[in-house]
Amino acid sequence: MQAGQRNDALANLADLLRTLRDQHRTNNSRLEARTGFKRQQISRAVNGQEIPSADLADALDTALAAAGAIRRLRDEAVREKRARDLGLDPSRQEEPVDANRRQAFELAAASLVAAQMYREWTSSAPDVLTLDEIDDAINAHTVAFTVEPHQRLAPKVWKTWKSAHHHLMNGSGRARPQTRLTVAAGYASYMLSRLSFNLGDTLASRRFIRLAEDHASQTDDVVLTASVGEMVTTLAFYGRRYQEAAVSARKTAVVADNPYTRARIASYEARALGALGDVEGTRAALNRMRTSVTDLPLQPGISPFGPAAAEMMYAGVLTRIGGGVEAEPIARAALAAYEGGQAGGFEDYGHALLALAASLTAREEPEIDEAAAVTGKVVDMLDTRPTASVCDRVAEIATAFTGHPTVEPVRDFWDRWQARPRLELTVGQA
Repeated sequence: MQAGQRNDALANLADLLRTLRDQHRTNNSRLEARTGFKRQQISRAVNGQEIPSADLADALDTALAAAGAIRRLRDEAVREKRARDLGLDPSRQEEPVDANRRQAFELAAASLVAAQMYREWTSSAPDVLTLDEIDDAINAHTVAFTVEPHQRLAPKVWKTWKSAHHHLMNGSGRARPQTRLTVAAGYASYMLSRLSFNLGDTLASRRFIRLAEDHASQTDDVVLTASVGEMVTTLAFYGRRYQEAAVSARKTAVVADNPYTRARIASYEARALGALGDVEGTRAALNRMRTSVTDLPLQPGISPFGPAAAEMMYAGVLTRIGGGVEAEPIARAALAAYEGGQAGGFEDYGHALLALAASLTAREEPEIDEAAAVTGKVVDMLDTRPTASVCDRVAEIATAFTGHPTVEPVRDFWDRWQARPRLELTVGQA
Protein backbone atom coordinates (compact mmCIF):
# COMPACT_ATOMS: atom_id res chain seq x y z
CA MET A 1 0.00 0.00 0.00
CA GLN A 2 1.39 3.39 -0.91
CA ALA A 3 1.00 6.04 1.77
CA GLY A 4 -1.81 8.45 1.10
CA GLN A 5 -3.70 6.26 -1.42
CA ARG A 6 -5.94 3.97 0.63
CA ASN A 7 -5.28 4.68 4.28
CA ASP A 8 -5.16 8.37 5.18
CA ALA A 9 -4.27 7.74 8.80
CA LEU A 10 -1.38 5.47 7.80
CA ALA A 11 -0.04 8.17 5.47
CA ASN A 12 -0.35 10.78 8.23
CA LEU A 13 1.35 8.43 10.68
CA ALA A 14 4.28 7.91 8.31
CA ASP A 15 4.54 11.67 7.80
CA LEU A 16 4.53 12.30 11.55
CA LEU A 17 7.18 9.61 12.17
CA ARG A 18 9.49 11.09 9.54
CA THR A 19 9.00 14.60 10.90
CA LEU A 20 9.67 13.62 14.51
CA ARG A 21 12.62 11.45 13.51
CA ASP A 22 14.17 14.40 11.67
CA GLN A 23 13.41 16.75 14.56
CA HIS A 24 15.20 14.42 16.97
CA ARG A 25 18.10 14.07 14.50
CA THR A 26 17.96 10.30 14.68
CA ASN A 27 17.58 7.43 12.21
CA ASN A 28 16.01 3.99 12.01
CA SER A 29 19.12 2.24 13.31
CA ARG A 30 19.21 4.39 16.42
CA LEU A 31 15.48 3.91 16.90
CA GLU A 32 16.10 0.15 16.70
CA ALA A 33 18.50 0.44 19.62
CA ARG A 34 16.17 2.68 21.62
CA THR A 35 12.95 0.70 21.06
CA GLY A 36 14.19 -2.91 20.86
CA PHE A 37 12.31 -3.44 17.59
CA LYS A 38 13.99 -4.42 14.32
CA ARG A 39 15.06 -1.66 11.96
CA GLN A 40 13.03 -3.25 9.15
CA GLN A 41 9.82 -2.98 11.19
CA ILE A 42 10.54 0.65 11.96
CA SER A 43 11.36 1.35 8.32
CA ARG A 44 8.06 -0.12 7.12
CA ALA A 45 6.17 2.11 9.58
CA VAL A 46 8.15 5.23 8.68
CA ASN A 47 7.59 4.62 4.96
CA GLY A 48 3.87 3.99 5.37
CA GLN A 49 4.16 0.40 4.13
CA GLU A 50 2.70 -1.27 7.20
CA ILE A 51 0.65 -0.42 10.27
CA PRO A 52 2.98 -0.85 13.25
CA SER A 53 1.98 -3.06 16.13
CA ALA A 54 0.57 -1.42 19.24
CA ASP A 55 3.79 -2.23 21.13
CA LEU A 56 5.96 -0.65 18.42
CA ALA A 57 3.74 2.43 18.31
CA ASP A 58 4.06 2.81 22.09
CA ALA A 59 7.82 2.39 21.92
CA LEU A 60 8.13 5.01 19.17
CA ASP A 61 5.86 7.32 21.16
CA THR A 62 8.34 7.14 24.03
CA ALA A 63 11.48 7.38 21.90
CA LEU A 64 10.20 10.38 19.93
CA ALA A 65 8.38 12.09 22.84
CA ALA A 66 5.11 12.16 20.89
CA ALA A 67 2.77 12.22 23.91
CA GLY A 68 0.58 9.39 22.60
CA ALA A 69 0.07 10.88 19.12
CA ILE A 70 1.78 7.97 17.34
CA ARG A 71 -0.39 5.40 19.12
CA ARG A 72 -3.57 7.37 18.35
CA LEU A 73 -2.74 7.56 14.65
CA ARG A 74 -1.83 3.89 14.64
CA ASP A 75 -5.21 3.00 16.16
CA GLU A 76 -6.95 5.22 13.59
CA ALA A 77 -5.10 3.42 10.79
CA VAL A 78 -6.30 0.08 12.17
CA ARG A 79 -9.88 1.39 12.26
CA GLU A 80 -9.68 2.58 8.66
CA LYS A 81 -8.25 -0.74 7.48
CA ARG A 82 -11.00 -2.69 9.23
CA ALA A 83 -13.64 -0.45 7.70
CA ARG A 84 -12.26 -1.02 4.21
CA ASP A 85 -11.98 -4.77 4.80
CA LEU A 86 -15.73 -4.70 5.53
CA GLY A 87 -16.42 -2.69 2.38
CA LEU A 88 -17.15 0.52 4.31
CA ASP A 89 -15.90 4.02 3.58
CA PRO A 90 -14.03 5.48 6.58
CA SER A 91 -14.27 8.96 5.08
CA ARG A 92 -17.99 9.01 5.87
CA GLN A 93 -17.01 9.98 9.40
CA GLU A 94 -15.68 13.32 8.19
CA GLU A 95 -18.97 15.22 8.45
CA PRO A 96 -20.57 15.47 10.86
CA VAL A 97 -17.42 15.33 12.95
CA ASP A 98 -17.86 12.62 15.58
CA ALA A 99 -15.53 14.72 17.18
CA ASN A 100 -11.89 14.96 16.58
CA ARG A 101 -11.03 12.02 18.82
CA ARG A 102 -10.77 9.86 15.68
CA GLN A 103 -9.36 12.61 13.50
CA ALA A 104 -6.39 11.30 11.50
CA PHE A 105 -4.56 14.61 11.54
CA GLU A 106 -3.19 15.17 15.06
CA LEU A 107 -2.83 18.83 15.97
CA ALA A 108 -1.48 17.81 19.35
CA ALA A 109 1.35 15.89 17.68
CA ALA A 110 1.98 18.73 15.27
CA SER A 111 2.27 21.15 18.16
CA LEU A 112 5.06 19.04 19.67
CA VAL A 113 7.09 19.79 16.59
CA ALA A 114 6.20 23.48 16.94
CA ALA A 115 7.38 23.49 20.55
CA GLN A 116 10.76 22.09 19.55
CA MET A 117 10.95 24.32 16.46
CA TYR A 118 10.50 27.34 18.74
CA ARG A 119 13.93 26.63 20.20
CA GLU A 120 15.65 25.58 16.98
CA TRP A 121 14.41 27.55 13.99
CA THR A 122 16.94 29.42 11.89
CA SER A 123 16.82 31.28 8.60
CA SER A 124 17.75 30.82 4.95
CA ALA A 125 16.96 32.51 1.67
CA PRO A 126 14.87 30.28 -0.62
CA ASP A 127 14.20 31.29 -4.18
CA VAL A 128 11.48 33.80 -5.01
CA LEU A 129 9.24 31.15 -6.61
CA THR A 130 9.20 29.13 -3.38
CA LEU A 131 8.30 32.23 -1.40
CA ASP A 132 5.51 33.06 -3.86
CA GLU A 133 4.07 29.57 -3.48
CA ILE A 134 4.13 29.80 0.33
CA ASP A 135 2.52 33.25 0.23
CA ASP A 136 -0.16 31.97 -2.16
CA ALA A 137 -0.90 29.09 0.21
CA ILE A 138 -1.22 31.46 3.19
CA ASN A 139 -3.63 33.63 1.21
CA ALA A 140 -5.68 30.58 0.18
CA HIS A 141 -5.94 29.45 3.81
CA THR A 142 -7.02 32.97 4.78
CA VAL A 143 -9.88 32.88 2.28
CA ALA A 144 -10.95 29.41 3.46
CA PHE A 145 -10.69 30.11 7.19
CA THR A 146 -14.20 31.42 7.77
CA VAL A 147 -15.99 28.99 5.44
CA GLU A 148 -14.19 25.62 5.44
CA PRO A 149 -14.69 23.21 8.36
CA HIS A 150 -11.61 23.56 10.51
CA GLN A 151 -11.01 19.84 10.84
CA ARG A 152 -10.52 19.79 7.04
CA LEU A 153 -8.48 22.98 6.87
CA ALA A 154 -5.97 22.06 9.59
CA PRO A 155 -3.93 19.51 7.56
CA LYS A 156 -3.62 21.99 4.68
CA VAL A 157 -2.27 24.72 6.94
CA TRP A 158 0.06 22.19 8.58
CA LYS A 159 1.51 21.36 5.14
CA THR A 160 2.23 25.05 4.50
CA TRP A 161 3.65 25.43 8.00
CA LYS A 162 6.08 22.58 7.37
CA SER A 163 7.14 24.05 4.04
CA ALA A 164 7.88 27.47 5.54
CA HIS A 165 9.72 26.08 8.53
CA HIS A 166 11.69 23.61 6.41
CA HIS A 167 13.39 26.55 4.74
CA LEU A 168 13.95 28.33 8.03
CA MET A 169 15.49 25.20 9.53
CA ASN A 170 17.86 24.77 6.59
CA GLY A 171 19.75 27.95 7.47
CA SER A 172 23.01 27.94 9.38
CA GLY A 173 22.24 30.80 11.73
CA ARG A 174 19.60 33.19 12.97
CA ALA A 175 21.52 36.40 12.33
CA ARG A 176 20.12 36.91 8.82
CA PRO A 177 16.39 36.09 9.01
CA GLN A 178 14.57 36.19 5.71
CA THR A 179 11.73 38.57 6.57
CA ARG A 180 9.19 37.44 4.00
CA LEU A 181 9.55 33.78 4.92
CA THR A 182 9.48 34.55 8.63
CA VAL A 183 6.20 36.44 8.20
CA ALA A 184 4.67 33.52 6.29
CA ALA A 185 5.83 31.07 8.96
CA GLY A 186 4.36 33.36 11.60
CA TYR A 187 0.96 33.46 9.93
CA ALA A 188 0.94 29.69 9.45
CA SER A 189 1.77 29.23 13.15
CA TYR A 190 -0.97 31.68 14.12
CA MET A 191 -3.51 29.83 11.96
CA LEU A 192 -2.59 26.50 13.52
CA SER A 193 -2.94 28.04 16.97
CA ARG A 194 -6.40 29.29 16.13
CA LEU A 195 -7.41 26.00 14.51
CA SER A 196 -6.14 24.06 17.54
CA PHE A 197 -8.17 26.27 19.86
CA ASN A 198 -11.30 26.00 17.73
CA LEU A 199 -10.96 22.22 17.66
CA GLY A 200 -10.60 22.07 21.44
CA ASP A 201 -6.87 21.67 22.10
CA THR A 202 -5.63 24.67 24.08
CA LEU A 203 -2.22 23.12 24.79
CA ALA A 204 -1.48 22.81 21.07
CA SER A 205 -2.83 26.32 20.57
CA ARG A 206 -0.45 27.76 23.15
CA ARG A 207 2.51 25.97 21.57
CA PHE A 208 1.77 27.31 18.12
CA ILE A 209 1.09 30.85 19.30
CA ARG A 210 4.38 30.91 21.20
CA LEU A 211 6.18 30.11 17.96
CA ALA A 212 4.09 32.68 16.06
CA GLU A 213 4.98 35.28 18.69
CA ASP A 214 8.66 34.56 18.21
CA HIS A 215 8.33 34.95 14.43
CA ALA A 216 6.39 38.19 14.84
CA SER A 217 9.15 39.60 17.05
CA GLN A 218 11.56 39.19 14.11
CA THR A 219 9.45 41.32 11.75
CA ASP A 220 7.65 44.65 11.65
CA ASP A 221 4.34 43.14 10.48
CA VAL A 222 1.82 44.77 12.84
CA VAL A 223 -1.11 42.65 11.63
CA LEU A 224 0.82 39.49 12.52
CA THR A 225 1.75 40.95 15.91
CA ALA A 226 -1.88 41.97 16.52
CA SER A 227 -3.11 38.53 15.43
CA VAL A 228 -0.79 36.89 17.95
CA GLY A 229 -2.08 39.28 20.63
CA GLU A 230 -5.66 38.43 19.70
CA MET A 231 -4.98 34.71 20.14
CA VAL A 232 -3.22 35.23 23.47
CA THR A 233 -6.22 37.28 24.62
CA THR A 234 -8.62 34.58 23.42
CA LEU A 235 -6.79 31.81 25.26
CA ALA A 236 -6.86 33.86 28.47
CA PHE A 237 -10.55 34.73 28.09
CA TYR A 238 -11.76 31.19 27.49
CA GLY A 239 -9.48 29.99 30.27
CA ARG A 240 -11.57 32.31 32.51
CA ARG A 241 -8.56 34.56 33.13
CA TYR A 242 -10.49 37.71 32.35
CA GLN A 243 -8.09 40.24 33.87
CA GLU A 244 -5.23 38.75 31.90
CA ALA A 245 -7.35 38.85 28.74
CA ALA A 246 -8.18 42.52 29.24
CA VAL A 247 -4.54 43.45 29.87
CA SER A 248 -3.39 41.46 26.83
CA ALA A 249 -5.93 43.18 24.56
CA ARG A 250 -4.95 46.60 25.87
CA LYS A 251 -1.25 45.85 25.35
CA THR A 252 -1.90 44.61 21.81
CA ALA A 253 -3.82 47.79 21.00
CA VAL A 254 -0.73 49.79 21.95
CA VAL A 255 2.12 47.76 20.46
CA ALA A 256 0.38 46.67 17.24
CA ASP A 257 -2.20 49.35 16.46
CA ASN A 258 -3.40 49.31 12.85
CA PRO A 259 -6.73 49.94 11.08
CA TYR A 260 -7.30 46.30 10.12
CA THR A 261 -7.29 44.85 13.65
CA ARG A 262 -8.07 47.88 15.81
CA ALA A 263 -11.82 47.30 16.17
CA ARG A 264 -11.62 43.57 16.91
CA ILE A 265 -8.92 44.05 19.55
CA ALA A 266 -11.07 46.73 21.22
CA SER A 267 -14.04 44.34 21.17
CA TYR A 268 -11.98 41.65 22.91
CA GLU A 269 -10.99 44.09 25.62
CA ALA A 270 -14.67 45.00 26.03
CA ARG A 271 -15.60 41.31 26.25
CA ALA A 272 -13.07 40.67 29.02
CA LEU A 273 -14.08 43.80 30.95
CA GLY A 274 -17.73 42.78 30.62
CA ALA A 275 -16.94 39.39 32.13
CA LEU A 276 -15.22 41.24 35.00
CA GLY A 277 -18.33 43.37 35.56
CA ASP A 278 -16.56 46.64 34.72
CA VAL A 279 -19.54 48.43 33.15
CA GLU A 280 -17.82 51.78 32.55
CA GLY A 281 -14.69 50.20 31.07
CA THR A 282 -16.78 47.87 28.93
CA ARG A 283 -18.81 50.68 27.39
CA ALA A 284 -15.68 52.75 26.77
CA ALA A 285 -14.04 49.84 24.92
CA LEU A 286 -17.23 49.19 22.94
CA ASN A 287 -17.30 52.82 21.86
CA ARG A 288 -13.67 52.58 20.72
CA MET A 289 -14.62 49.47 18.78
CA ARG A 290 -17.53 51.16 17.02
CA THR A 291 -15.48 54.20 16.03
CA SER A 292 -12.69 51.96 14.67
CA VAL A 293 -14.76 49.76 12.36
CA THR A 294 -13.55 49.64 8.78
CA ASP A 295 -14.39 47.47 5.79
CA LEU A 296 -10.87 46.68 4.59
CA PRO A 297 -10.06 43.79 2.23
CA LEU A 298 -9.29 40.37 3.68
CA GLN A 299 -5.75 39.90 5.01
CA PRO A 300 -3.93 36.97 6.64
CA GLY A 301 -4.29 36.83 10.40
CA ILE A 302 -7.37 37.98 12.28
CA SER A 303 -10.63 37.62 10.38
CA PRO A 304 -12.15 40.83 8.95
CA PHE A 305 -14.20 42.87 11.39
CA GLY A 306 -16.82 44.83 9.51
CA PRO A 307 -19.99 46.59 10.69
CA ALA A 308 -22.02 43.38 11.19
CA ALA A 309 -19.27 41.76 13.29
CA ALA A 310 -18.98 44.92 15.37
CA GLU A 311 -22.71 45.05 16.09
CA MET A 312 -22.73 41.34 16.88
CA MET A 313 -19.94 41.88 19.42
CA TYR A 314 -21.58 45.04 20.77
CA ALA A 315 -24.82 43.20 21.47
CA GLY A 316 -23.11 40.12 22.88
CA VAL A 317 -20.93 42.12 25.26
CA LEU A 318 -23.88 44.24 26.43
CA THR A 319 -25.58 41.05 27.62
CA ARG A 320 -22.60 40.38 29.89
CA ILE A 321 -23.32 43.60 31.80
CA GLY A 322 -27.08 43.08 32.01
CA GLY A 323 -28.07 45.05 28.92
CA GLY A 324 -30.28 42.44 27.28
CA VAL A 325 -33.14 44.77 26.36
CA GLU A 326 -30.73 47.32 24.90
CA ALA A 327 -28.84 44.58 23.03
CA GLU A 328 -31.84 42.90 21.37
CA PRO A 329 -32.43 45.30 18.42
CA ILE A 330 -28.69 45.53 17.83
CA ALA A 331 -28.39 41.74 17.79
CA ARG A 332 -31.34 41.38 15.41
CA ALA A 333 -29.82 43.90 12.99
CA ALA A 334 -26.46 42.12 13.06
CA LEU A 335 -28.10 38.72 12.52
CA ALA A 336 -30.08 40.10 9.59
CA ALA A 337 -26.82 41.20 7.98
CA TYR A 338 -25.35 37.70 8.26
CA GLU A 339 -28.50 35.98 7.06
CA GLY A 340 -28.90 38.50 4.26
CA GLY A 341 -25.39 37.90 2.91
CA GLN A 342 -23.93 41.28 3.89
CA ALA A 343 -21.50 39.49 6.23
CA GLY A 344 -20.06 35.99 6.40
CA GLY A 345 -18.08 33.47 8.40
CA PHE A 346 -19.65 30.53 10.20
CA GLU A 347 -18.06 31.28 13.57
CA ASP A 348 -19.19 34.91 13.61
CA TYR A 349 -22.63 33.87 12.34
CA GLY A 350 -22.89 31.46 15.27
CA HIS A 351 -22.01 34.26 17.66
CA ALA A 352 -24.56 36.54 16.00
CA LEU A 353 -27.27 33.98 16.74
CA LEU A 354 -26.00 33.64 20.28
CA ALA A 355 -25.92 37.41 20.81
CA LEU A 356 -29.65 37.43 20.07
CA ALA A 357 -30.27 34.43 22.35
CA ALA A 358 -28.30 36.08 25.15
CA SER A 359 -30.21 39.34 24.73
CA LEU A 360 -33.45 37.43 25.23
CA THR A 361 -32.25 35.86 28.48
CA ALA A 362 -30.29 38.76 30.05
CA ARG A 363 -33.36 40.66 31.24
CA GLU A 364 -35.85 40.71 34.09
CA GLU A 365 -38.45 38.79 32.07
CA PRO A 366 -36.52 36.35 29.83
CA GLU A 367 -38.05 35.21 26.56
CA ILE A 368 -37.02 31.59 26.97
CA ASP A 369 -38.96 30.11 24.04
CA GLU A 370 -37.27 32.17 21.34
CA ALA A 371 -33.88 32.08 23.07
CA ALA A 372 -33.93 28.28 23.16
CA ALA A 373 -35.06 28.05 19.54
CA VAL A 374 -32.29 30.39 18.36
CA THR A 375 -29.66 28.55 20.40
CA GLY A 376 -30.88 25.27 18.90
CA LYS A 377 -30.03 26.61 15.44
CA VAL A 378 -26.46 27.10 16.60
CA VAL A 379 -26.27 23.49 17.80
CA ASP A 380 -27.31 22.37 14.31
CA MET A 381 -24.40 24.38 12.89
CA LEU A 382 -22.01 22.65 15.27
CA ASP A 383 -22.77 19.31 13.61
CA THR A 384 -20.42 20.13 10.73
CA ARG A 385 -18.50 23.21 11.91
CA PRO A 386 -17.73 22.89 15.62
CA THR A 387 -15.73 25.68 17.25
CA ALA A 388 -14.76 25.91 20.90
CA SER A 389 -15.77 29.56 21.32
CA VAL A 390 -19.30 28.89 20.03
CA CYS A 391 -19.65 25.76 22.17
CA ASP A 392 -18.52 27.69 25.23
CA ARG A 393 -21.05 30.48 24.66
CA VAL A 394 -23.88 27.99 24.07
CA ALA A 395 -23.10 26.39 27.41
CA GLU A 396 -23.19 29.80 29.12
CA ILE A 397 -26.55 30.75 27.62
CA ALA A 398 -28.04 27.32 28.31
CA THR A 399 -27.83 27.94 32.05
CA ALA A 400 -30.85 30.21 31.62
CA PHE A 401 -32.90 27.25 30.36
CA THR A 402 -32.45 25.02 33.40
CA GLY A 403 -35.51 26.34 35.20
CA HIS A 404 -37.82 25.72 32.23
CA PRO A 405 -37.75 21.96 31.57
CA THR A 406 -41.35 21.81 30.27
CA VAL A 407 -40.94 24.51 27.60
CA GLU A 408 -40.96 22.71 24.25
CA PRO A 409 -38.10 24.67 22.59
CA VAL A 410 -36.02 24.07 25.71
CA ARG A 411 -36.64 20.32 25.56
CA ASP A 412 -35.78 20.37 21.87
CA PHE A 413 -32.57 22.33 22.57
CA TRP A 414 -31.40 19.87 25.24
CA ASP A 415 -32.09 16.92 22.93
CA ARG A 416 -29.94 18.51 20.22
CA TRP A 417 -27.22 19.62 22.64
CA GLN A 418 -26.81 16.20 24.22
CA ALA A 419 -26.62 14.54 20.79
CA ARG A 420 -24.08 16.97 19.32
CA PRO A 421 -20.60 15.88 18.19
CA ARG A 422 -18.07 16.55 20.92
CA LEU A 423 -14.76 18.30 20.70
CA GLU A 424 -12.31 15.74 22.07
CA LEU A 425 -8.89 17.34 21.55
CA THR A 426 -8.82 18.54 25.15
CA VAL A 427 -5.58 17.16 26.55
CA GLY A 428 -4.26 20.67 27.03
CA GLN A 429 -7.42 22.32 28.25
CA ALA A 430 -6.71 25.27 30.53
